[in-house]
Amino acid sequence: MIGRSKQLRALRRGFTLIECALAMVIVGVGVVASIRLFSACSQQSNTSNQTTTAMLLTSHVREAMVGLSFNDPISGRTNFGFEAGETLNSFDDIDDFDGQTYNPPVDSLRATITSLGQYSQVVSVVPVFPNKLNSNTNDSALEISKTTYTGAARVRVRVLYRAKPTDTAQEVYRASWVRLDN
Repeated sequence: MIGRSKQLRALRRGFTLIECALAMVIVGVGVVASIRLFSACSQQSNTSNQTTTAMLLTSHVREAMVGLSFNDPISGRTNFGFEAGETLNSFDDIDDFDGQTYNPPVDSLRATITSLGQYSQVVSVVPVFPNKLNSNTNDSALEISKTTYTGAARVRVRVLYRAKPTDTAQEVYRASWVRLDN
């Protein structure tokens, strides 16, 4: 009898097949959970990087407009938008930026940033009433025509991102501010 119990114990020392399978399932679930966590963190990091870059590109447009007059120094208020023959480097008032899309984007000195070619800056400038800043919020249905002088204008910059040239551009960031005529 003693010999037989030693023999049974010797047979039961290792793992059974079911114990091994159960251990593999537990380890597998842990590995999959870790990979999903890493993937989510990486995706969030990419989104944060895109948003930070988009905020920088928006500030570049804002800084490019600093010091520009509200109306064209030569033609005054007769023309809204850029005048014939003007280029980005010769823009001399804020409404010259209206309707412009920059791809690759431009910096505050109006030089193109070719390394950020997957981003685009879309600029719109619309008049608003100084005492009603929520006027003209819908660019497709303006309450005040662009040629109306009100003494204030809303500048809106939308930054679009496309990972590959064949992808459709998606809006990453949007900012607007009101500029008053001095």
